[in-house]
Amino acid sequence: MRIFVTGASGFVGSHTVRALLAAGHRPRALVRDARKAARVLRSIGVAAEDVEFVQGDMLDADAVSQALKGCEAAIHTAAAIGVTGGAGDLVEVNVRGTRNVVGGAVAQGLSPVVHVSTIGVFVPPNGPVITAGDALASPRTDYGKSKLAAERYVRGLQADGAPVTIVYPGGVCGPDQPVLDALMEGLAAALGKVWPLPGGGVSVIDVRDLGEALARSVEARQGPSRWVLGGHYLTWPQYADLCDRLTGVKCRRIRVPSRLMLELGSALDAAKRVHHFDYPLTRDAAEFMVTLVPTDDRPILDALDLTLRPVEETVADGLRWLAQNGHLNPRRAGRLAPKEKTPMPTLIQRTFGPVFQRVSGAEWFSKVGPKVVPPVDRRLHKLSGGRLMLGQLLVPSLVLTSTGAVSGLQRQTPLACLPIPDGGWYVVGSNFGREKHPAWTGNLIKNPDADVSFQGRSVPVTAHLLDDTERKEIWPRLTTVWPVYDRYVERTDRELRVFRLTPR
Repeated sequence: MRIFVTGASGFVGSHTVRALLAAGHRPRALVRDARKAARVLRSIGVAAEDVEFVQGDMLDADAVSQALKGCEAAIHTAAAIGVTGGAGDLVEVNVRGTRNVVGGAVAQGLSPVVHVSTIGVFVPPNGPVITAGDALASPRTDYGKSKLAAERYVRGLQADGAPVTIVYPGGVCGPDQPVLDALMEGLAAALGKVWPLPGGGVSVIDVRDLGEALARSVEARQGPSRWVLGGHYLTWPQYADLCDRLTGVKCRRIRVPSRLMLELGSALDAAKRVHHFDYPLTRDAAEFMVTLVPTDDRPILDALDLTLRPVEETVADGLRWLAQNGHLNPRRAGRLAPKEKTPMPTLIQRTFGPVFQRVSGAEWFSKVGPKVVPPVDRRLHKLSGGRLMLGQLLVPSLVLTSTGAVSGLQRQTPLACLPIPDGGWYVVGSNFGREKHPAWTGNLIKNPDADVSFQGRSVPVTAHLLDDTERKEIWPRLTTVWPVYDRYVERTDRELRVFRLTPR
């Protein structure tokens, strides 16, 4: 069957596409950025040429309607999320998107139409086990309200006899997440900082199992139906114990009464409004944590003949991926940390690295550094044939040749960088922590084509300015290379621009 899919560049959607292909279906993916979707799918072993991409936005009713034509079934996984923070008008985005996709698919006669909701519409629960027949909750957040409004709309279609299936997943976990969501971000924070242990617990569903369930749902001609798929339920102490066993490293824990957990979430919300910092606990996330109960998954498991993989496999793969991608300190990942050997720091790095980090982070250096470091690096780079720079003794470095946004002249700028294994580099417009963006970032915005000199070779590149979600994804790896970036962020009111330089 040709299956229409939204969210193919996301965590659930990408694994759903892979499961559909494995079952012999032909996915047609509505995407805003085909290159991004292809990159995400390639990371999980899906060739872009095996998927039919249609450029468009789920908020564009005409684009959705055109993309639905010729499809036999649909799976709607896309949604704006926001359980750990604000994300704009979520109600408008999620409800209108659901109307366009689910309503549009029903109007064109597709069957079945699968809508991915969340067990969050039942939280706080009204019984010891969550079932698909439970009463809906009354959420306070924009995200919760948006999912509830979308839920009511889809249930209205079901009431009219439309062949719509609603699936309610729990916390989705596993490897290869394009952008960290609440569960994976919280897991990394708990292991890296401190693990609060209130009452309640968490439902963990493997993203690969969820993708398989959604793919099988299009073959189950069950008519209007609702299925809960929370996955494995763990209390917070059980979850922490599991991570300890998997990593071999005991995480730092603190017992927190549920009431105090809610108050702590409210306090962190207030603190973040004064000075932003990254920690995924909010008042709404705290309420979810302390009230969640197990889910009744037996109806969907029986209907789809589905067996969930062990939770140990899911969490281990998720932790391993977090460590491999710089979201979790390898020391906290323990035996799950990447096995490949990392280069030993040189004598210069061990001796002078901490000193230069302190000096580079000092406010006085923001006045002296720009006058000293770039000229010296340019001179060394020229004399060594592009093989040596002062900064390269401490961090990977390159020389960027960009075209002046105003002058049109070629400008050379020595920069610290983060090499990308499959080719290219990330660079940060830190400008030594000064208030203005460095000129080279404006050059790349106007003229993305540039040249990079790295370790004696010259490479033509195209620059891409990372958006907020891409920047948040790569930031932990950047600060691992040069921790001073975090001090620059604290000092300046501007957001440091981050570019990906991709070989042409």
